[in-house]
Amino acid sequence: MTTPPEPELLATLRTLRQSRRFLPTPVARDDLDRILEVARWTGSAKNTQPWHLVVVTDSALNTELAGYGAFAGFLDGVAASIVVAVEGEGRSVAYDDGRLAERVMLAAAALGIGSGTAWFSSPAGRQQVRELLGLPGHLEPWSAIGLGYTDTGQAQATPQMSGRKPLEEMTSWNRYGRPPETRAT
Repeated sequence: MTTPPEPELLATLRTLRQSRRFLPTPVARDDLDRILEVARWTGSAKNTQPWHLVVVTDSALNTELAGYGAFAGFLDGVAASIVVAVEGEGRSVAYDDGRLAERVMLAAAALGIGSGTAWFSSPAGRQQVRELLGLPGHLEPWSAIGLGYTDTGQAQATPQMSGRKPLEEMTSWNRYGRPPETRAT
């Protein structure tokens, strides 16, 4: 029995990777609007939609944002970024932030645009982001998604460089430590 070909969507989901080195080519406004429309329809806990998105296309602002987090340096060089500022705290807000970022990255990939997530991990860094972008105090800018056309001439992190655990090492079936049942052939 042959395995059917992998559907295109599953291939996209499996191969989505962070881009952190970009070409200086701007991202078209229509493409940014299409990405934002996907973000608008992203689900959230109890449909609270606890976010406000600040689209940053000014390269000087992105360069400044790059200095506000230990994992934000690549924002210096993106064509655009989307800063995700969330209202509230706790597990559901963190989940919603990540869910939104992944959807934005998938939408960007569908348009041929690379993306990567940045993290403003310290209270001081988030306060600097808040001040730079004029965010009100009730919104917490935890993350940003950098967008642009991936510079394929520069090294990027890839599964081949960083590796992936085999499925057998990271999954159990029905109970921790159990392998899958053997399939009948």
